Amino acid sequence: MSRILILTILSTYLSDTALAFSASAQEPSLKTWLQSPEDAEAPAIETVADASLLLGEWDRFFNPEAAGGKGDNEVASKLKDYIPTAVRILSETAAEERAKDSAQGRCMLGICASSMQDGIEALKSFVTTLELPRGLLHGADKDGVPLEIKNGVYIKYNSGGVYSFADIRKSGLGFDALWKPGDAMLEQYDGDYRGVYFQVELSDGEFRQYLVPLDTF
Repeated sequence: MSRILILTILSTYLSDTALAFSASAQEPSLKTWLQSPEDAEAPAIETVADASLLLGEWDRFFNPEAAGGKGDNEVASKLKDYIPTAVRILSETAAEERAKDSAQGRCMLGICASSMQDGIEALKSFVTTLELPRGLLHGADKDGVPLEIKNGVYIKYNSGGVYSFADIRKSGLGFDALWKPGDAMLEQYDGDYRGVYFQVELSDGEFRQYLVPLDTF
């Protein structure tokens, strides 16, 4: 191999390496971006770690119960754009774990809404978009007659079909109220919170629960 050819190959390799290094140096990590999200577009959100990090930061803004919560509307608005992607990643990972073992990968929703209509619309949008198991909605009617709930509602959804005995007694439905995968329970809610408590249980055992907007999807 001639000296000129070797030098040409080496020059091309060094040029490509420099370009790759330059691109990686210019693109901040998600953790770095979250320190000043108003300054640039977010890096790609592709992993469970990315999704958890972003939703955890969002929770600091949106969740009234979060420690150190702050009210920078501009930053919160920037973060909101990436919530659907982050929620999908966690939900898809949970679905993969459920496919291997039905006892794993539970996904739970706690919907706090101003009206029954708003709550049911949020439930439908999350279940449909995330392709979660569909079941029955308990508490919205009595003997087939729709209940009239004028104030706020709380809807509890569980992909794994779990229902406590306390909830069974409260519903008045007896053991007919035992949850199956995808069932949900609606009840009156007098609290001030509005949003969806999105929670997934993954195999790594890390606690993940975030309050995201009702109109995430």
